[in-house]
Amino acid sequence: MLVDSHVHLYEFSNDELGSFNGMILVSVAEDVKTSMIVLNLTEGFGSINPCIGIHPWNVDKVPFSDVAVIEKLVKDNDVRCLGEVGLDLRFVPNTIDKQRRFFSEFLRMAKEYDLVLNIHSPGTWREVFEMITKADVNRVMFHWYTGPLDLIRDLTEQGYYISVNAAVKVQEKSRKVAETVPLRFMLTESDGPYEYRGIRLTPLMIRDTVNEIAKIKGIDVETVEDSVYFNYTKLFR
Repeated sequence: MLVDSHVHLYEFSNDELGSFNGMILVSVAEDVKTSMIVLNLTEGFGSINPCIGIHPWNVDKVPFSDVAVIEKLVKDNDVRCLGEVGLDLRFVPNTIDKQRRFFSEFLRMAKEYDLVLNIHSPGTWREVFEMITKADVNRVMFHWYTGPLDLIRDLTEQGYYISVNAAVKVQEKSRKVAETVPLRFMLTESDGPYEYRGIRLTPLMIRDTVNEIAKIKGIDVETVEDSVYFNYTKLFR
């Protein structure tokens, strides 16, 4: 079964959502409002795994008290994942101190409730890795990893997973990541409906992503698909 481990499903139309049937979809959120929408989506679509949280880009737009709202949603619902959460020095460096405050709370939550972290960390790959290991959080995936290739070994030695985005067809760094990450720690994702280099990314591109990874690694497509599915089941239990 194909897996999209990081997608913003609430931004798709109902017709589009129907076209994703038969796939496993990890639907991330960006704030309290979208977290609640994601939780509602799971009632209508059986193969959605909800991730809730506050995106680093949004920490200057919401009160810190929203962290407590997210925690209550975790307690009151079948939530196994926080996301997307993390730090970002590349796109929003001006809010980094506030980002760290929010992220520290999500690390505490992940540890306390044994949750998966669906991580966003452009420009902060090493810092986020160090914060996670210090917090002793075990269930982690780094979404659309484009960080240092030499950090991949440290991430996988900790048992953390790394997702390869559908942009692997056109993004050279993603191709290098796909080549470097051991298959037993690899996931696939679209980050849809994000637009990258004029391409609107969607879960429907995951099939091509699996094919591309197979070509890069010189293995058969079935091996990649089966491994990604197995990795997903291990991460989300």
